[in-house]
Amino acid sequence: MTKTKSVLYMPDGNRRFARKEGIPFSEAYHAGARTLRLFSDFFVAEGRSEQFVFHVMSDYTHKRTDLTLGPIYDAIRECFGELQEDRFFENRAIKFRAIDHSGKIPLELRGACERLERASLNGASGEVVVLLGYSLEKDYNDALAGGPKNYEELRGQLLFPDIDLVIRPKEMRPSSGPVYAMGQSQIVVLDKLNPEVERADLLRVLEEYDRWKSYKEENNPAHRI
Repeated sequence: MTKTKSVLYMPDGNRRFARKEGIPFSEAYHAGARTLRLFSDFFVAEGRSEQFVFHVMSDYTHKRTDLTLGPIYDAIRECFGELQEDRFFENRAIKFRAIDHSGKIPLELRGACERLERASLNGASGEVVVLLGYSLEKDYNDALAGGPKNYEELRGQLLFPDIDLVIRPKEMRPSSGPVYAMGQSQIVVLDKLNPEVERADLLRVLEEYDRWKSYKEENNPAHRI
C-alpha cells in the first residue's frame, strides 16, 4: 500500500440518495455526514494518509435557495456533536480543522467546529480538514499575496499543495473546491452516492490508486518519489 500525503473527498449525491430512497433530505444528509468518520478512520487513523480533506461546502453552497441548506447545517452539527462526544479525533491523535471562507455558517455550527478543534490538538496520526465554505478565489488570492516567484512557489502556498488522490461519488456536481488538485492527482470515481459508501469501496479505491502509481513509476522514472 502506498501512503499518500493528502486525500480529497467530495461527498456528493445526498439529494439524489434522498429521492432514490424516498426519504427526507434531512435523513439523507445525516447519513452522508457520517462518511466523515469512515474516511477519517480509514485514511488517517489507520495510517494510509497524512491528511484527509472532506469538502462539504464551498462558499457558493451557502447561497442555495432550496430546502437543503438547513438540513446540511443540522447534519454537520449533529455529526460534529457525535464526534466530540465519542472523543473521536482526540482518541486517535488526529488534528481536526474546519475552514470557512464564507463567514455564513450558523453560530451553533461554528461553536461545534471550535470545540472539536480545541479537543484535537494532538496531530501525531495526521490531520482531518473539513471545508464548510471554501473559496477557490480566496485560496489563490492568499497564495498570490505571498509573492510567489514562479508556479511551483504558488502551488506550495495554496492550502492543499500535496493532494495525491481525489475521490468522488458517481454524482459529480460542478465544484468550486480546490480543483487545482485535479491536475496533480489520481481521480477515482465511486459507483455509489455518498451515503452508500462503505469500507470495501475505499479498499478498492486504494487498489486502483496503487495500480496507477505503479504504472507511472514503471513508465516514467521522474515519478519515483
